[in-house]
Amino acid sequence: MKSQHRWLERGQGEPVVLLHGLMGQMHHWDDVLDELGGACRAMAPTLPIFDPGCLEPSIDVLARWVVDFLDALEIPRAVIGGNSLGGHVALATALAFPERVRAVILTGSSGLFERSFTRGVPHRPTADYLREKMEEVFFDRTLVTPEWVESVRCTLIERASVRRVLGFARAAKRDNLEARLVDLAAPTLIVWGAEDRITPLDVGRRFHALIPGSRLVILAGCGHAPMLEHPRAFAGIVRRWLAAERLQGGATVGAGVPRWSRELAAFCSTGSPIVAGAHSKPWRDGPWGRRRRRCWTWCAAPRERGLDGVTISQESARSRTTRPVSASASISTFARCGPVSSRASAT
Repeated sequence: MKSQHRWLERGQGEPVVLLHGLMGQMHHWDDVLDELGGACRAMAPTLPIFDPGCLEPSIDVLARWVVDFLDALEIPRAVIGGNSLGGHVALATALAFPERVRAVILTGSSGLFERSFTRGVPHRPTADYLREKMEEVFFDRTLVTPEWVESVRCTLIERASVRRVLGFARAAKRDNLEARLVDLAAPTLIVWGAEDRITPLDVGRRFHALIPGSRLVILAGCGHAPMLEHPRAFAGIVRRWLAAERLQGGATVGAGVPRWSRELAAFCSTGSPIVAGAHSKPWRDGPWGRRRRRCWTWCAAPRERGLDGVTISQESARSRTTRPVSASASISTFARCGPVSSRASAT
């Protein structure tokens, strides 16, 4: 399949490619790319879901397209991640082309179970119908604005677009990966919204159980699209995981890289899930404070006091330990490709 490639890109170092969902777009990763740009070469391409040149709506075709994208940029291996359908494609790429995938990042991924919307879809979906479906994606339903609804409606009034959406949705449902996940050798990070109603939390836990050596992080107060609801927290988790897996590059001490990477690696080594939630109030001792059993050291000042904290908890049968950490700092932002557009539904 030949296709022109459009993508956003920030930073330099280890390539990290992030894939959007079925009704998503590359700009849904915009804020995450800004946060990751100081730690890696972060990229978000547009999948050819609506590309007429993509004749067969299948997961395997999209996985092959990801490899073509890497070839076009002369990238031998990359970290591949994705949300919803994008996570499914990331897994399919890692399983079919393991030599091209260094690690995998999943969030709200299909591939095991996803609530189907291929039945009962109106011939011409109304704005009210679309708003109801889009609100199911988010924990904070106020994120769904009339402009978002209208942008999705304009896409779905074309019958060809509807056929492609339904085609890829059905292909994702057919392509169940459960029996193959044991063969996934790449390090895998799983970030899941605790209130995900499209791929419920039990799906994230099932991925965690099936993928050898995977790490599961649960975001409280978050639905199906963490990169839209909590982009700073999501990016902070990814940065720390990249550092723990020794996949982080392009950043230096003093550029916003936490010094507690090794601590987090040891913290994650138990294999227990980690629970994270966006912190909305300033820490009692300030974001640079130091408290017994609750301390950290920053290498750069956070952008906004009290808005960039993440509370990470390790849960076990015996105890629960909570640690405040910072999710972002001053980030070097590089040139973008393509125009910046408004967000639409990420499903």
